[in-house]
Amino acid sequence: MAQVLVSNDNEPVGVVMVTLPIPDGEYSKTINDLRELGIGDVRARDCYIGQIMDAPPVLDCLEGQTVNIDELDFLFRSIDRYTDDELAEFQAVAAKREITDIEDLINLSFCSERATVITNFDDLEIVGRRHYMTMQGGGCSTEDYAKLNGVGIARGLIASGEGTVTPYGVVYENGLQLEPLYTGRNFPAYADNPYLIELELAPVSDSPEEGSPAVIFLPMPEERLERIVRRAGYGSAAEASIQTWCSDLPEAVNLAMYIPQEDLRTLNSLCEKVAGMSDFQRKTLAAAVRYAQPQGVYQVNRVAEELEQFGFTPGVSNAEEYGRYVIRNSDYLNYDPALDDFYDYEKYGQSRVESEKGQFLAGGYVRFKGSISMEELMMEPPSPDPEQGGMQMMEF
Repeated sequence: MAQVLVSNDNEPVGVVMVTLPIPDGEYSKTINDLRELGIGDVRARDCYIGQIMDAPPVLDCLEGQTVNIDELDFLFRSIDRYTDDELAEFQAVAAKREITDIEDLINLSFCSERATVITNFDDLEIVGRRHYMTMQGGGCSTEDYAKLNGVGIARGLIASGEGTVTPYGVVYENGLQLEPLYTGRNFPAYADNPYLIELELAPVSDSPEEGSPAVIFLPMPEERLERIVRRAGYGSAAEASIQTWCSDLPEAVNLAMYIPQEDLRTLNSLCEKVAGMSDFQRKTLAAAVRYAQPQGVYQVNRVAEELEQFGFTPGVSNAEEYGRYVIRNSDYLNYDPALDDFYDYEKYGQSRVESEKGQFLAGGYVRFKGSISMEELMMEPPSPDPEQGGMQMMEF
């Protein structure tokens, strides 16, 4: 991780040490610290970089520049995925082209792997094989790879005379084109963390005054979600619609929602909860949702919040199997294997099912053991009173 000293160039009193990429758990605090200095705007470049520490050397060019904090964070999140070889490619191309603008650096971070950089001439076989793979887009058959003459490929590359010496190695661009994936508004679609939902926001109408399409990956820090929506030009979710989406949430959860009409904050909150669940907890959530039959993301989120109110026994499909499971695993029934033929598992299981008001599902048995009623669990929040200035859905 890099450390950057950030200040307000207009009022150089106070400084914030920012860790890059900004850890999710520190994002909100970092933004608040910048706001106290009068900087950290959603889109304006108002953060003066006084010093960069522990960053790739080619990014020292950012010292003395005034940048947008989210652009800076996105750049470091993008290059954080690099291997040593990929980092050498990024730095070498940036050095050769003398790229110093953060917008161009972001775009370079998505295409620099198309270049070849020689950092060690001692093993031309490896150099040649890596160059061949680069020219093939990163892959080829095992059979073709085994037949490669890496030394010959490397010598041909060197003999081409197209290399440029940089502090990071000899770089061959291989026709690399710097595509304008980022033009100062919405960042390219990129997820540096595991996610459960990918969705695209788009304007309700075709008016150029409305926001622009933006790809969002959930979960993410709520503060970052708010800023992405604002960066895209939406004052509230009512000004945009979810055009496309895909979800890795449990199927029962997906069926209980209609994502294009759901509240983004609550959807993000649900994804955050599910992301922290074990495999068993996710199966319990799926069973609890099928049992409680929530309608919409708010009620699904409530089920996830109160998941301990539900009990789930996987792998049982009828009263007899459930009775056998309970009797054999109970701490107070004193199960005796020698008496196994005398237990009426089905009768006991049926009695438990009736008293617990449980249900057998495809994956097991689920029951509601809550200390609150199902009605309380599913109670929707009161609608904001317009006369009281209540916040509308997803306002920023």
